[in-house]
Amino acid sequence: MTREINQFQGVLQQLLDILQSHTAIKAPVVEVHTLAHYNAETGLLALSDGGGGVWFRERGGRWEFTHNGANGLLFLTEPEATAWVPEFTRSDESLRWFLSRTMLASEPLSRGEQETLFYLNLLHQFFPPLRRTRMIPAFLGPQGSGKTTALRLTGCLFLGPAFDVTGLQRDREDAFVAAVTNRTVCGLDNADSRIPWLEDALAAFATGLRYQLRRLYTTNEEVSYIPRAILMISSRDPQFNRPDVAERLLPLYFERPERYQAEGEIFCELESRRGSIWGALMSDLADIADGLEKIAAPPLRFRMADFAAFGWRAYAGRGGQGKDWERLLAHLERAQAGFASEGDGIIETLRAVLLKKGSVGPIKVADLYKDCSAIAEDQGLSFPRTANGFGRKLTTLRRVIELELGASVREERDRDKFRWITMTRRFADGADAAEGISEKV
Repeated sequence: MTREINQFQGVLQQLLDILQSHTAIKAPVVEVHTLAHYNAETGLLALSDGGGGVWFRERGGRWEFTHNGANGLLFLTEPEATAWVPEFTRSDESLRWFLSRTMLASEPLSRGEQETLFYLNLLHQFFPPLRRTRMIPAFLGPQGSGKTTALRLTGCLFLGPAFDVTGLQRDREDAFVAAVTNRTVCGLDNADSRIPWLEDALAAFATGLRYQLRRLYTTNEEVSYIPRAILMISSRDPQFNRPDVAERLLPLYFERPERYQAEGEIFCELESRRGSIWGALMSDLADIADGLEKIAAPPLRFRMADFAAFGWRAYAGRGGQGKDWERLLAHLERAQAGFASEGDGIIETLRAVLLKKGSVGPIKVADLYKDCSAIAEDQGLSFPRTANGFGRKLTTLRRVIELELGASVREERDRDKFRWITMTRRFADGADAAEGISEKV
């Protein structure tokens, strides 16, 4: 009996080898997509259902269903994923339920502003040519504020109940690279401790850089990996707030609720609403896709230009005002600056100086360093050890200083190449004249 089984396995292996060889020689070469494909010229938008199906529509057309791989549309899927089936209704009640499950705080951004930013970032993921750079949602808040639940809800919406969050390990950058280059959704949970490589990895992911690594078991052969996943991260004590990283994050602030709902109930309801949530999502995606051909975004000041331009076009395409989106971006930029300045000794010492004097300088960087270091020592703040280090940090933090402290910063050099700094407060910390933010797209 064992001999017969071994012979049968040998035949199957031969057949498999033949099929693989035939596929390698005869099969057409197609691009492999993750989650979605968008053709900006034709307006074709196609979505993977997470399983063996694909939903697609032409510009101005209706959603149609086909199988993964048909019509040259081949999507990478995860083995454990459960396919979704959209339910098209006129109500977006299930979508509102999904967005309301996050226990978002009311500051530094309002709850409505955070929901709008989160949803627009979600929609942005379905237009790969328009998101060569991408924002990274950061779920921030104390223990028990629902950050992990929010990560799981988002992942389960895309992949079904088998999705779960991922931890981080100090010495496993390769595990991070494997996750973001092979998964559809990656939720990094409890990123609370200092991980030396994390800030560089987040910045590289947001920029869309390929990961260049040595191929295993070779001496000098290099292989390139494309970041594919929708990446999210949560933390109660973030150690990844370097200014250039903060500019690439979408900070979402959570707070502890007065009462808790059992997670089993939440995820059972998500499963029952999954089809109608996708139906609402696809209706919004169709509206946006049809408007993209007609609408171009103006140059915007926001660092993550792909997200800024997409949001502007989405607002304008659905009857909103571009200026409302620009105000919302200004609020987001201030929240990013606040995140970057948390626990920063330079920001706190400059805040103390500006509160006392109203302005600084013109003053040499070395003299400003002496004044600020004395305050830092008195208050027990972390501070650069040298004037040169202080000067470099001033350059890095300039935009954060302008936003967080409400100050204009001017730099000059004299004939002897000494660097002079002038700071003048424009308005109170965090104040902004912009009002009337539209809280929903």
